[in-house]
Amino acid sequence: MKNKVWSVLLLSLILSSVSAETRTTEYDWLTLGKKSGELKVSYHTDGKQTTTFKFNDRGRGPNISEEIHLDASGQLLSFKAIGKSYMGVQVNESFTLSEQKAKWHSTNEQGETIVNTPVAYVNVEGSPESLAVLLRAVLNQADQTMALLPSGTASVQELLSTTVKNNEQEKKVKLMALSGLSLTPNYVWLDEHNQLFAVTYGWMGMTPVGWNIVLEDLQKLQDEADKSFHLKQAKSLTESLADTVLIKNVNVLDVKQGKLLSDQAVLIEAGVIKAVGLNTSDLKATQIIDGHGKTLMPGLWDMHTHIRLSNGLLQIAAGVTSARDLGNNHDDLVQTIKAFDNGEVIGPHVYKAGFIDQKSPFASPTGKLAETLEQALEYVDWYAERGYPQIKIYSSITPDWVKSIAERTHQHGMKLSGHIPSFMTTEQAVKDGYDEIQHINMLFLNFLAGKDDDTRTPVRFTLVGEKAGSLDLNSKKVKDFIELLKDQEIVVDPTVTIFHSMFMNKPGEIDPNFAMIADHLPTNIRRSFLGSTLEISEQQIPNYRRSAQALLKMVKMLHDAGIQLVAGTDAISGFTLHRELELYVEAGLSNADVLRIATIEAAKVAGQADQTGSVEVGKKADLVLVDGNPLENISAVRKAVWTIKGEKKYSSAKLYRSIGIKPFTDIE
Repeated sequence: MKNKVWSVLLLSLILSSVSAETRTTEYDWLTLGKKSGELKVSYHTDGKQTTTFKFNDRGRGPNISEEIHLDASGQLLSFKAIGKSYMGVQVNESFTLSEQKAKWHSTNEQGETIVNTPVAYVNVEGSPESLAVLLRAVLNQADQTMALLPSGTASVQELLSTTVKNNEQEKKVKLMALSGLSLTPNYVWLDEHNQLFAVTYGWMGMTPVGWNIVLEDLQKLQDEADKSFHLKQAKSLTESLADTVLIKNVNVLDVKQGKLLSDQAVLIEAGVIKAVGLNTSDLKATQIIDGHGKTLMPGLWDMHTHIRLSNGLLQIAAGVTSARDLGNNHDDLVQTIKAFDNGEVIGPHVYKAGFIDQKSPFASPTGKLAETLEQALEYVDWYAERGYPQIKIYSSITPDWVKSIAERTHQHGMKLSGHIPSFMTTEQAVKDGYDEIQHINMLFLNFLAGKDDDTRTPVRFTLVGEKAGSLDLNSKKVKDFIELLKDQEIVVDPTVTIFHSMFMNKPGEIDPNFAMIADHLPTNIRRSFLGSTLEISEQQIPNYRRSAQALLKMVKMLHDAGIQLVAGTDAISGFTLHRELELYVEAGLSNADVLRIATIEAAKVAGQADQTGSVEVGKKADLVLVDGNPLENISAVRKAVWTIKGEKKYSSAKLYRSIGIKPFTDIE
């Protein structure tokens, strides 16, 4: 009996010890205000933390477990992460610091170094808590800066504090800006004890369980702080032009004729081109710019973006003066366009497309979500009333809805584009009224997707990767399909770069689509090009590479058939557009044709060709000066010297340096 009592007492002491040593905080991950995942963080008194993190975003999402060891000062001693990345790629990452030797290893990279001062390791894949651990380590430094591994430096700044309420509960929280990891600050909300409270990314975010109600308010405060950051950038990096500007001794790219006009003069008054020609003797200006040896061309168009304040600067630095937004929250988009247009924030002209999907577990997180066809038609009317020239629909739309949506869209004089809804052929979507198709994989799915393939999921990527290379592009069914596209005057927005990256990139190797710029970028951005987007087995690698080439062959076939292409990205701004143009040339298009696609033809599709898209009298001064001749080498578009948007001028070198990018030319 005595032994039994002692056993019970011992068990009680063990349980109380475990309880005392472990504290767990649980968070809800939210998508559009609804729980779609979770983070659990267990803190141990020995300095160890364990986390589990997962969420579901339209069939995608991470599922990662971490183990983190810290010393008493918050210095990271070890980190281990295993699981799956957002796109399902295997995660197996580790870091150790022992006796001043730091080692790290992942599926993408490995390294080691001797450290003599506090350092922070930046993990490739991890949870919001691992980001908070790094942030706290930087906060613990006297000057709130800290060296990073593999390289770089991080700094942290408190931007604001507020009190949030949940019924009878109150918490003091503060917004921290962690700089040095990305091109713009990483924002994290901490509580008064510097513990992770929230992260928010617009339509997605995370709070402790029970505190979901405060996320929207935190997002608004964060948006204001983020805008302030971009306002400061614009003030220091924008040059206002004089009323009358003469650009002399410059070669002008005539995109309509595909010719370079040598030693020209271009006169700009109040943001409008007033003269273009050889004779400069009678042209009077209050500001003169010498463009000797360089090429003046129309600003580029990115016809597939999802605009944020944070990507406007990258667009302008890359010579992109116009962009088409293909899916966004209306209020956010309107505010962003206003900030770009009035020059408060650096960014291009933006043209809108209204976005509609159907409610489902795979629905898009942005735009309007319809539950019935009637509601979808009401949304078309809603966008028309607000001046949208185009509607884009997404993968969850019921195929039977498409014809009615197209008819309503056309009644308003608008165009219809989008993904091809799951369980619908591309051919049927065209016959039902599509005007434009987003993404070249949607063309291949017309032939590859079976009746049971749910292309709302990543199947729309993997199916094309596995089988596109084996599709006979010279077959009658493919030729008939291309003829249908031509007959119906369908515009195709290939975004071929994102698929080329998915299909060609291998873990541990720089993505071949960004290898030419990788060394210009901050270390942690460069590291992102080392990872594979999809989990591709060794046996499937040859198939995926053949498929990548098949996509380029399709681009050439479409162009040769007279089908209108538009160059868009749906990925990192600026750089992806440059690569998209290079891939079109690799596919066999001439440089002149590619430059037309990215300028005047894009303007035509957007209904703006009478205003912009070429260097002509009477058009807006949407221009970019490049160091080189893109008719001879399409990659010259990467070497923007400066960009003019109306009455504002921007030095690409200064813009790039402001966000930690090594310029592609030092000419300012």
